[in-house]
Amino acid sequence: MIRKTLKSLDINIYTEKLNNGLEIFLVPLKDMKRYFITYATKYGSLITEFTPHGSKKEVKVPNGVAHFLEHKMFEQSTGEDPFEFFSKTGTYVNASTGFESTRYICSGTTNFEENLKYLLSFVNQPYFTDENVEKEKGIIIEELNMYKDNPESALDDTSRKNLFQKDPHRIDIGGEREDVIKITKEDLYLCYDNFYSPHNMFVIIVGNVDVAKTEMILKDKLGILKNKYATLPKIKKYIEPYEVAKEKEVVRFNIEVPKLCYSLKLKRKSFKIKEDFILDCYLNIILKTLFGNTSLFKEEGKQKDLYTSFAYDFDATGEYIIINFYSETTKQNELLKLIEETLKNRDNILNIEDFNRAIKVYIASKIKDSCYIDNISSNIYEDLINYKKVIYNKTELVRNLDYNTMLDISKCIDINNKSIVCYVPKEDKEYQIEI
Repeated sequence: MIRKTLKSLDINIYTEKLNNGLEIFLVPLKDMKRYFITYATKYGSLITEFTPHGSKKEVKVPNGVAHFLEHKMFEQSTGEDPFEFFSKTGTYVNASTGFESTRYICSGTTNFEENLKYLLSFVNQPYFTDENVEKEKGIIIEELNMYKDNPESALDDTSRKNLFQKDPHRIDIGGEREDVIKITKEDLYLCYDNFYSPHNMFVIIVGNVDVAKTEMILKDKLGILKNKYATLPKIKKYIEPYEVAKEKEVVRFNIEVPKLCYSLKLKRKSFKIKEDFILDCYLNIILKTLFGNTSLFKEEGKQKDLYTSFAYDFDATGEYIIINFYSETTKQNELLKLIEETLKNRDNILNIEDFNRAIKVYIASKIKDSCYIDNISSNIYEDLINYKKVIYNKTELVRNLDYNTMLDISKCIDINNKSIVCYVPKEDKEYQIEI
């Protein structure tokens, strides 16, 4: 295995790509009592239309198949429940599906080798029948309904639908009820065979583990796996228009305090920064300076009692950067105006002192992350999904960020292409978005 080091953190990562293309990342930390295992595929809910290897015909599977597949991987032909297996030794196990990936994790303090072998085994042994697929549909529909009844989840879902016209980010990860009903075992096997392939998967193990022994287990369990197809399928590309699908929407919902989502849809190429990680760093600094806990925005918002909660995030979706502002507020229109005023006045707010302070805070946060195996694992995982590689010199790259470049990037934040969603109590029949 090749040993690499996370610079400035003194953390070694042992990496290897097996002959079948599967990537391994081992981070031995002898001072830790726990271990954290991640087994993942670069396949998520965005992929529903593709041309399987060896075929000239594009197929369309129902939305939500990736999430359904994640659920069904816990069904074993032996009837054994993986959750019960891990619970016997107090080991935590779970799985999650995102837009671009699906991961299976387990974490504990004992039975490392046994748990590792079992995790790898059940993810590599799909067992789908007409009967167990039908049985799962009711469970998943119930889960989807739970999210639809959750105001935060529903707000996020509506905002994505209003931002995108064609991009599958507009579709909920779990799909809709009518999608779930259509899913068959053939759909599941088709997607499993095409995307749960060694050359599309990776393993991350962090904690008190022996590198040599772990490497042998991984090669023994995973090195023998074969890719059913030599190449990954051709995935359909969507041409997403620049304009948002819907500029404003008011939704009556079963809540007491109104909720707001203000979103910007920005062209990725307008920022003129090639490296995604570098752009993310600059955007983090800009948004933290403008809207963070010590910002003038937060101070004015508290003085005027504009909200009971406020948060922001941003994400890259191919051609676009999406910036979201979330709030629980009874003064939606006043808050919206303050958000836009802050963005318009950014050149007068951003200063070199805050810029330098933000760099120090970032580096300190990375040092703090290095004390927790969950964070180390998540950082590697997010690098592989977001940047297609592990970035070993993050602190060095952050130290080299340039203040004037940040100002140039801030000028690319255009507030004209926006979508606003307000969730208000059902009895509020007259509310209008004024901005």
